[in-house]
Amino acid sequence: MIPDGAGGEEGGPDAFRTLHKSSRSHQELHKELLLAHKKGLVVSSRPELQMVLERRRKEQSQKQEEEQAKGPLDHVLLQRQQRTQERAREEEDRVREESHLSEFVRVRQNLRKIHSALQSKHLEHDS
Repeated sequence: MIPDGAGGEEGGPDAFRTLHKSSRSHQELHKELLLAHKKGLVVSSRPELQMVLERRRKEQSQKQEEEQAKGPLDHVLLQRQQRTQERAREEEDRVREESHLSEFVRVRQNLRKIHSALQSKHLEHDS
């Protein structure tokens, strides 16, 4: 139902303004489309959404065909490559962890040396 502008069923004067604005923009778009058509600027007869969906379907089917074309050797090679990469990541993590641990051990040893030096100075001073 079209609002009457005085608080009708559709939400009152605000709904009428929204409807009026949308129809105005619709009219402007329609004029622009007619002008483009007269100038021969119409790019395609298909809507943009339809073209995008068709492109996605085509890409998906190509991807599926590529995967089906791969033989068992390709799958084995891919799995081997993935395992190698995972091992390399684990090795990097282990080396990083060891370096942090060795740094911790060095700091602890230095603190022990400092502590023992302070204790020996303190004992010499007390004697």
